[in-house]
Amino acid sequence: MRKQLIVNLRPDGSVAAETLGMTGDECLAYITALEDLLDATTTQSSYTEEHAGVPVHDRVVQPDEEHGA
Repeated sequence: MRKQLIVNLRPDGSVAAETLGMTGDECLAYITALEDLLDATTTQSSYTEEHAGVPVHDRVVQPDEEHGA
């Protein structure tokens, strides 16, 4: 499976991100890059059962209030 970062913008302005095709903590680098691009901070994060094998990593990213976003 190829590596994917699926990003969904929610009506309330929050961003939900999901990684596919990544194992272990590899997904964290992608989420960190997304946080940097959006000038945002992760507010909720979870691993699925597949984390040890082929994980899907879900995170909710909110814009940092101090940056006026």
